[in-house]
Order: sequence, then structure tokens, then C-alpha cells
Amino acid sequence: MVPLLLLLLEVSASHQAALAAYKNHRFAEAVDRFSEALRSEGPESPEYSESVLLLGQSLYLQSQYADSIPWLEKAVSAKEPAPEAAYMLGNACILTRQSDKAVKAFAQLFQVAPDSPAAHLTTARMMMHQDLVDDAAREAGVALRIDPNLPEAHFLLGEVAIFQADLVTAVAELKKEIAVNPGSSMAYYRLGDAYSRTEDWEHAIPPLERSIWLNSNFSGPYILLGKAYFKRKELANAEGVLRHALRLDPQNISAHYLLGQTLMQEEKADEAEKEFVRWKELQRKQ
Repeated sequence: MVPLLLLLLEVSASHQAALAAYKNHRFAEAVDRFSEALRSEGPESPEYSESVLLLGQSLYLQSQYADSIPWLEKAVSAKEPAPEAAYMLGNACILTRQSDKAVKAFAQLFQVAPDSPAAHLTTARMMMHQDLVDDAAREAGVALRIDPNLPEAHFLLGEVAIFQADLVTAVAELKKEIAVNPGSSMAYYRLGDAYSRTEDWEHAIPPLERSIWLNSNFSGPYILLGKAYFKRKELANAEGVLRHALRLDPQNISAHYLLGQTLMQEEKADEAEKEFVRWKELQRKQ
């Protein structure tokens, strides 16, 4: 009994030391200590499950993505897997260009079938977060081949096209999104954004207005609409829209600058100066 008790105490001490290193963000030390602890922890024990999870997370948090994957895969196969394990596993697979594994991980995280269009589209969205736009476009394309009328897929392809400054494609994809998802305020907003980037204000204004009608609490389309009105010399409309944008988002640098320009054109110099002062203050805080 004594040797067994000593062994259990040693296992517990080893695990606690690893846990302390992890909690104090000493991830390199945590990797060594959890690796050591796992050699003596029983596979059915709660300590073993925790060590597997935190070893995988420690490797991930040090950007050792390839090394983290086997441990995170073990963690997500547990009886009660932690959601963050699937999240990290999916991202690790994205960053090591293992798309199929990423799709499975995000399918588990978001509780959809791994062969579903939703799984591929969700993975595409996560790829966008990592700025892997070509990979994201490919996954969105897979999703659309499974379901050509899938909402949000053409929107993502439109975002990719805007990112790549391919505005003709962006407009086409965003129009396709609106055709299958006419209630998407963001699709109208990004369509207006695409037109505004070529200074096509005539075509930019209608989708921006529709975006606002669908969601009046987001400042983005107000700011672009204010800019469109300013460029068309519709100064009273520009002032009203930009003031509303600033009620929604008082810290928005672009809105303060555009409103200052508009007020100057309206010969309201004192008010314009206040906006430019605020614009400069916000710039310094960035």
C-alpha cells in the first residue's frame, strides 16, 4: 500500500506542477511537465484527460500547431470534450493546411454534420479570420456545390473579392447573395461598399439605404452613405446621416472627418473645427 500511495502522490504532484505552469502562462514549461505527467497517469483518469487537453493547448498557444494536433485530436475524442479543444484543433488544422481535418473539428464545435455545407462554410469563415482568403473561397465553393442556395456563401465570396480588390466579382457575388438572402443587411452594406470603392455613388446609395432599413443600429452604412451624399454635393443629407452615424458610434474617426468636411462645405466653420479637433484626438489615441 505504501508504494502505491507514494506513486499516487508523485503523480498528483507532477500534475499539479504542470497545471501551475499552465495557469501562469509558462507554456514551454507546461509542455515538458504535462509530457512527464502523462507517462505515469492512467488513461482512464481525469488527470490524464486534463493533461492531454492542456498539453495540446500549451503547444497551440506557442504556435506549435502541427505538434498540438495529435493531442487536441485526443482531447476532442473524449467523452465530454471541451469546446475550446475543437476550436484550437480546427485553427491548428487551418494553419497547417489540413482543411479536411479542420472541417471535422468545426463541425463538432458547431454541432453540424461534417459533410454538410454548413461545416464547409463555417470553416471558410474561420479561414477568413486567419486571412487565408484563397482557402476560405475554396471552402465556400465546396459549400455551394453541395447547396447552391446556401445563405452567406456568396457573401463570403464577395468579401474575399473585396479583399483582393476584384470589385467586379465582388458586386456579382453580393448580388447573388441578395438573390438567395434578401434580408441580409450586411450583403447590401458590402455591395454599397464595393460600389463606393470605384466612386460609383449612384449605384452605391440604394444598397446602403436598404442596409440601413434592414438594420438601423449599425454605423457602417450610414458612414458610407454620408460619404456618397458628400461626394454628390447633397450636403444637408450628408450632415444628417453622419450625425446619426456618430450617435451610434461616437468614436468613429472617419465619421468625424467626413462630418468636418461636410460642415466646412456648408460654411459652418466653428462646428467643422470641433469635428476636426475630435478627429485628431481620436487619431492620437490609436
